[in-house]
Amino acid sequence: MKPSIIELGYLGFEVSDLPRWERFAADVLGTGVSPGPQGTRWLRLDDAPARIILSHGSADDCVFTGWKVATVADVDAFAAHLQTQGLTSRYGRDDELAVRHAARMLHFQDPEGNRHEVYAAAAASPGAFKSAIVASGFVTGPGGAGHVVFEAGNYPATIDFATRVLGLKISDHVYLDVGPGIKIEVSFFHTNERHHSMAVAPRAPVPGPKKNIHHFMIEAGSMADLGRARDRCLRFGQPVVMDIGQHPNDHMISFYAHTPSGFLVEFGWGGVKVDDANWKVDAYDRISNWGHRPFGEMPGAAPAMPQPTVEAI
Repeated sequence: MKPSIIELGYLGFEVSDLPRWERFAADVLGTGVSPGPQGTRWLRLDDAPARIILSHGSADDCVFTGWKVATVADVDAFAAHLQTQGLTSRYGRDDELAVRHAARMLHFQDPEGNRHEVYAAAAASPGAFKSAIVASGFVTGPGGAGHVVFEAGNYPATIDFATRVLGLKISDHVYLDVGPGIKIEVSFFHTNERHHSMAVAPRAPVPGPKKNIHHFMIEAGSMADLGRARDRCLRFGQPVVMDIGQHPNDHMISFYAHTPSGFLVEFGWGGVKVDDANWKVDAYDRISNWGHRPFGEMPGAAPAMPQPTVEAI
Protein backbone atom coordinates (compact mmCIF):
# COMPACT_ATOMS: atom_id res chain seq x y z
CA MET A 1 0.00 0.00 0.00
CA LYS A 2 1.46 3.35 -1.04
CA PRO A 3 1.85 6.11 1.57
CA SER A 4 -0.64 8.95 1.33
CA ILE A 5 0.31 12.32 -0.07
CA ILE A 6 -0.46 14.91 2.60
CA GLU A 7 -0.57 18.09 0.55
CA LEU A 8 0.59 20.07 -2.42
CA GLY A 9 3.71 21.43 -0.77
CA TYR A 10 5.41 23.55 -3.43
CA LEU A 11 5.51 24.49 -7.10
CA GLY A 12 8.61 25.23 -9.17
CA PHE A 13 8.42 27.81 -11.97
CA GLU A 14 11.16 28.52 -14.51
CA VAL A 15 10.72 32.18 -15.47
CA SER A 16 12.38 34.42 -18.03
CA ASP A 17 11.85 37.72 -16.16
CA LEU A 18 12.91 36.99 -12.60
CA PRO A 19 13.01 40.64 -11.43
CA ARG A 20 9.42 41.30 -12.55
CA TRP A 21 8.30 38.06 -10.92
CA GLU A 22 9.88 39.19 -7.65
CA ARG A 23 8.03 42.50 -7.80
CA PHE A 24 4.76 40.80 -8.82
CA ALA A 25 5.02 38.31 -5.94
CA ALA A 26 5.86 40.91 -3.31
CA ASP A 27 3.82 43.91 -4.49
CA VAL A 28 0.74 42.22 -5.97
CA LEU A 29 0.33 38.76 -4.48
CA GLY A 30 1.82 39.75 -1.13
CA THR A 31 4.06 36.72 -0.70
CA GLY A 32 7.42 36.77 0.98
CA VAL A 33 10.39 36.82 -1.39
CA SER A 34 13.79 35.62 -0.25
CA PRO A 35 16.93 34.28 -1.94
CA GLY A 36 17.17 30.50 -2.21
CA PRO A 37 20.09 28.27 -3.13
CA GLN A 38 21.63 28.41 -6.62
CA GLY A 39 20.10 31.71 -7.60
CA THR A 40 16.51 30.68 -6.95
CA ARG A 41 13.87 32.79 -5.23
CA TRP A 42 11.65 31.42 -2.51
CA LEU A 43 8.09 32.74 -2.30
CA ARG A 44 6.54 32.28 1.14
CA LEU A 45 2.92 32.03 2.25
CA ASP A 46 3.31 30.61 5.76
CA ASP A 47 5.90 28.88 7.95
CA ALA A 48 7.22 26.76 5.06
CA PRO A 49 10.50 28.08 3.63
CA ALA A 50 9.15 28.07 0.07
CA ARG A 51 5.73 27.42 -1.43
CA ILE A 52 6.77 28.63 -4.88
CA ILE A 53 10.34 28.28 -6.13
CA LEU A 54 11.42 30.56 -8.96
CA SER A 55 14.43 29.82 -11.15
CA HIS A 56 15.67 31.77 -14.17
CA GLY A 57 15.17 30.17 -17.58
CA SER A 58 13.23 30.30 -20.80
CA ALA A 59 10.41 27.81 -20.07
CA ASP A 60 7.96 30.25 -18.41
CA ASP A 61 6.11 27.21 -17.14
CA CYS A 62 5.73 24.93 -14.14
CA VAL A 63 8.80 22.68 -14.10
CA PHE A 64 8.07 20.64 -10.96
CA THR A 65 5.25 19.98 -8.51
CA GLY A 66 6.05 18.94 -4.94
CA TRP A 67 3.79 16.48 -3.13
CA LYS A 68 4.54 16.14 0.58
CA VAL A 69 4.51 12.87 2.53
CA ALA A 70 5.01 12.48 6.25
CA THR A 71 8.43 10.84 6.53
CA VAL A 72 11.60 9.89 4.66
CA ALA A 73 10.46 6.26 4.91
CA ASP A 74 7.27 7.26 3.08
CA VAL A 75 9.36 8.59 0.18
CA ASP A 76 11.05 5.20 -0.09
CA ALA A 77 7.70 3.45 0.11
CA PHE A 78 6.41 5.66 -2.70
CA ALA A 79 9.42 4.61 -4.80
CA ALA A 80 8.37 0.99 -4.32
CA HIS A 81 4.81 1.90 -5.32
CA LEU A 82 6.06 3.53 -8.52
CA GLN A 83 7.93 0.34 -9.40
CA THR A 84 4.69 -1.62 -9.18
CA GLN A 85 3.19 0.89 -11.63
CA GLY A 86 6.05 0.41 -14.07
CA LEU A 87 7.21 4.02 -13.68
CA THR A 88 10.81 5.15 -13.59
CA SER A 89 11.81 7.45 -10.74
CA ARG A 90 15.01 8.98 -9.41
CA TYR A 91 16.01 10.40 -6.07
CA GLY A 92 16.81 14.09 -5.85
CA ARG A 93 20.43 15.20 -5.67
CA ASP A 94 21.74 17.14 -2.68
CA ASP A 95 21.60 20.42 -4.62
CA GLU A 96 17.95 19.74 -5.54
CA LEU A 97 17.11 18.93 -1.92
CA ALA A 98 18.63 22.23 -0.82
CA VAL A 99 16.51 24.21 -3.28
CA ARG A 100 13.35 22.50 -2.00
CA HIS A 101 14.33 22.39 1.68
CA ALA A 102 13.65 18.64 1.58
CA ALA A 103 15.15 15.76 3.52
CA ARG A 104 14.46 13.32 0.68
CA MET A 105 12.78 13.69 -2.70
CA LEU A 106 11.77 11.37 -5.50
CA HIS A 107 10.89 12.63 -8.98
CA PHE A 108 9.01 11.09 -11.91
CA GLN A 109 6.85 12.16 -14.86
CA ASP A 110 3.17 12.07 -15.71
CA PRO A 111 1.93 11.16 -19.22
CA GLU A 112 2.35 14.79 -20.33
CA GLY A 113 5.98 14.95 -19.24
CA ASN A 114 5.28 17.09 -16.18
CA ARG A 115 7.74 16.46 -13.37
CA HIS A 116 6.16 15.42 -10.06
CA GLU A 117 8.11 15.14 -6.84
CA VAL A 118 7.24 13.27 -3.66
CA TYR A 119 9.23 14.62 -0.74
CA ALA A 120 9.69 14.69 3.01
CA ALA A 121 10.42 18.15 4.37
CA ALA A 122 13.67 18.99 6.12
CA ALA A 123 13.29 19.57 9.84
CA ALA A 124 14.51 23.16 10.12
CA SER A 125 12.01 25.98 9.65
CA PRO A 126 12.55 29.73 9.30
CA GLY A 127 9.46 30.54 11.37
CA ALA A 128 6.06 31.93 10.47
CA PHE A 129 5.67 34.43 7.64
CA LYS A 130 3.28 37.38 7.88
CA SER A 131 2.49 39.27 4.70
CA ALA A 132 2.89 43.03 4.84
CA ILE A 133 -0.08 43.59 2.50
CA VAL A 134 -2.34 40.53 2.96
CA ALA A 135 -3.48 41.27 6.51
CA SER A 136 -5.59 38.11 6.86
CA GLY A 137 -2.72 35.90 5.74
CA PHE A 138 -2.85 32.98 3.34
CA VAL A 139 -4.98 29.87 3.84
CA THR A 140 -2.63 26.88 3.96
CA GLY A 141 -2.44 24.63 7.04
CA PRO A 142 -3.96 21.19 6.43
CA GLY A 143 -4.88 22.26 2.88
CA GLY A 144 -1.33 22.88 1.73
CA ALA A 145 -0.09 25.57 -0.61
CA GLY A 146 -3.17 25.93 -2.84
CA HIS A 147 -3.84 24.22 -6.15
CA VAL A 148 -2.44 23.75 -9.61
CA VAL A 149 -4.34 23.11 -12.85
CA PHE A 150 -2.67 21.36 -15.78
CA GLU A 151 -3.70 21.20 -19.42
CA ALA A 152 -3.36 17.72 -20.90
CA GLY A 153 -3.21 16.46 -24.45
CA ASN A 154 -3.93 12.92 -23.21
CA TYR A 155 -6.66 13.75 -20.73
CA PRO A 156 -7.75 10.17 -19.80
CA ALA A 157 -4.16 9.05 -19.12
CA THR A 158 -3.54 12.10 -16.92
CA ILE A 159 -6.71 11.43 -14.94
CA ASP A 160 -5.58 7.85 -14.42
CA PHE A 161 -2.17 9.08 -13.27
CA ALA A 162 -3.76 11.40 -10.69
CA THR A 163 -5.80 8.63 -9.08
CA ARG A 164 -3.74 5.46 -9.63
CA VAL A 165 -0.22 6.85 -9.25
CA LEU A 166 -0.58 9.89 -7.01
CA GLY A 167 -3.52 8.45 -5.12
CA LEU A 168 -5.56 11.65 -5.27
CA LYS A 169 -9.32 11.46 -4.76
CA ILE A 170 -11.86 12.80 -7.21
CA SER A 171 -13.72 15.81 -5.85
CA ASP A 172 -16.04 16.41 -8.80
CA HIS A 173 -16.24 17.15 -12.52
CA VAL A 174 -17.36 20.02 -14.70
CA TYR A 175 -18.88 19.24 -18.10
CA LEU A 176 -19.01 22.12 -20.57
CA ASP A 177 -20.76 22.35 -23.95
CA VAL A 178 -18.29 24.53 -25.84
CA GLY A 179 -19.76 24.14 -29.31
CA PRO A 180 -22.04 21.99 -31.47
CA GLY A 181 -21.26 18.41 -30.50
CA ILE A 182 -18.18 19.46 -28.49
CA LYS A 183 -18.05 18.73 -24.79
CA ILE A 184 -15.18 19.31 -22.37
CA GLU A 185 -14.74 17.62 -19.01
CA VAL A 186 -12.60 19.12 -16.25
CA SER A 187 -11.70 16.91 -13.26
CA PHE A 188 -10.76 18.06 -9.76
CA PHE A 189 -8.74 16.07 -7.19
CA HIS A 190 -8.09 16.43 -3.47
CA THR A 191 -5.79 14.83 -0.94
CA ASN A 192 -6.84 16.75 2.19
CA GLU A 193 -9.53 19.23 3.20
CA ARG A 194 -8.85 21.57 0.28
CA HIS A 195 -11.44 21.00 -2.44
CA HIS A 196 -8.74 20.40 -5.02
CA SER A 197 -4.97 20.45 -4.92
CA MET A 198 -4.85 19.57 -8.61
CA ALA A 199 -7.21 19.73 -11.55
CA VAL A 200 -6.82 18.61 -15.16
CA ALA A 201 -8.40 20.08 -18.27
CA PRO A 202 -8.07 19.01 -21.91
CA ARG A 203 -5.53 21.15 -23.74
CA ALA A 204 -7.27 23.96 -25.59
CA PRO A 205 -6.22 24.64 -29.21
CA VAL A 206 -4.75 28.11 -28.73
CA PRO A 207 -2.14 30.00 -30.76
CA GLY A 208 1.31 30.63 -29.35
CA PRO A 209 3.53 28.52 -27.11
CA LYS A 210 1.80 25.72 -25.25
CA LYS A 211 2.21 25.65 -21.48
CA ASN A 212 1.63 22.64 -19.27
CA ILE A 213 0.24 24.74 -16.42
CA HIS A 214 -3.04 26.57 -16.86
CA HIS A 215 -2.96 28.31 -13.48
CA PHE A 216 -2.09 28.04 -9.83
CA MET A 217 -4.20 29.32 -6.95
CA ILE A 218 -3.39 30.92 -3.61
CA GLU A 219 -6.09 31.74 -1.08
CA ALA A 220 -6.34 34.74 1.24
CA GLY A 221 -8.09 34.73 4.60
CA SER A 222 -10.56 37.53 3.85
CA MET A 223 -12.72 38.88 1.05
CA ALA A 224 -11.23 42.32 1.61
CA ASP A 225 -7.74 41.02 0.87
CA LEU A 226 -9.05 39.44 -2.34
CA GLY A 227 -10.37 42.82 -3.48
CA ARG A 228 -7.17 44.62 -2.53
CA ALA A 229 -5.11 42.09 -4.49
CA ARG A 230 -7.24 42.80 -7.58
CA ASP A 231 -6.63 46.53 -7.19
CA ARG A 232 -2.89 45.99 -6.78
CA CYS A 233 -2.80 43.81 -9.89
CA LEU A 234 -4.43 46.53 -11.98
CA ARG A 235 -2.07 49.20 -10.62
CA PHE A 236 0.90 46.97 -11.36
CA GLY A 237 -0.19 46.69 -15.00
CA GLN A 238 -0.56 42.91 -14.99
CA PRO A 239 -3.77 42.03 -16.89
CA VAL A 240 -6.81 40.76 -14.97
CA VAL A 241 -8.18 38.18 -17.40
CA MET A 242 -11.32 36.99 -15.62
CA ASP A 243 -12.82 39.31 -13.04
CA ILE A 244 -14.22 38.39 -9.64
CA GLY A 245 -16.70 35.52 -9.57
CA GLN A 246 -17.59 32.35 -7.67
CA HIS A 247 -17.12 28.73 -8.68
CA PRO A 248 -20.03 26.33 -8.02
CA ASN A 249 -17.98 23.33 -6.89
CA ASP A 250 -15.37 24.70 -4.47
CA HIS A 251 -17.36 27.91 -3.72
CA MET A 252 -14.16 29.91 -4.18
CA ILE A 253 -14.59 33.61 -4.91
CA SER A 254 -11.65 34.67 -7.03
CA PHE A 255 -10.18 36.55 -9.95
CA TYR A 256 -7.63 35.42 -12.54
CA ALA A 257 -4.66 37.41 -13.77
CA HIS A 258 -1.70 36.83 -16.04
CA THR A 259 1.60 36.21 -14.29
CA PRO A 260 4.79 37.68 -15.80
CA SER A 261 5.28 34.26 -17.44
CA GLY A 262 1.93 34.32 -19.26
CA PHE A 263 0.16 31.53 -17.41
CA LEU A 264 -2.52 32.48 -14.89
CA VAL A 265 -2.73 32.94 -11.16
CA GLU A 266 -6.06 32.62 -9.37
CA PHE A 267 -6.27 34.71 -6.20
CA GLY A 268 -9.15 33.41 -4.09
CA TRP A 269 -11.05 33.45 -0.84
CA GLY A 270 -13.71 31.29 0.83
CA GLY A 271 -13.04 27.82 -0.56
CA VAL A 272 -15.13 24.95 0.81
CA LYS A 273 -13.48 22.23 2.90
CA VAL A 274 -13.84 18.57 2.00
CA ASP A 275 -14.90 16.02 4.61
CA ASP A 276 -14.37 12.62 3.01
CA ALA A 277 -16.82 10.98 5.41
CA ASN A 278 -19.67 13.02 3.92
CA TRP A 279 -18.37 14.21 0.55
CA LYS A 280 -20.34 13.32 -2.56
CA VAL A 281 -18.70 13.43 -5.99
CA ASP A 282 -20.88 15.65 -8.15
CA ALA A 283 -20.97 17.07 -11.67
CA TYR A 284 -21.54 20.66 -12.80
CA ASP A 285 -22.46 22.18 -16.14
CA ARG A 286 -20.80 25.55 -15.54
CA ILE A 287 -17.55 27.01 -14.26
CA SER A 288 -19.07 29.92 -12.34
CA ASN A 289 -22.22 30.67 -10.37
CA TRP A 290 -21.67 34.35 -11.12
CA GLY A 291 -18.95 36.62 -12.42
CA HIS A 292 -15.61 35.42 -13.79
CA ARG A 293 -16.32 37.48 -16.88
CA PRO A 294 -13.58 38.80 -19.12
CA PHE A 295 -12.24 41.97 -17.53
CA GLY A 296 -14.32 45.02 -18.46
CA GLU A 297 -17.27 43.08 -19.88
CA MET A 298 -20.62 44.31 -18.61
CA PRO A 299 -23.16 41.76 -17.29
CA GLY A 300 -25.99 40.99 -19.68
CA ALA A 301 -27.91 38.09 -21.11
CA ALA A 302 -24.80 36.03 -21.82
CA PRO A 303 -23.90 33.16 -19.51
CA ALA A 304 -21.46 33.83 -16.67
CA MET A 305 -18.68 32.06 -18.56
CA PRO A 306 -18.83 33.06 -22.22
CA GLN A 307 -18.40 30.04 -24.44
CA PRO A 308 -16.28 28.50 -25.78
CA THR A 309 -13.59 29.70 -23.37
CA VAL A 310 -12.55 27.61 -20.37
CA GLU A 311 -10.20 30.35 -19.15
CA ALA A 312 -11.34 30.37 -15.54
CA ILE A 313 -11.09 26.72 -14.59
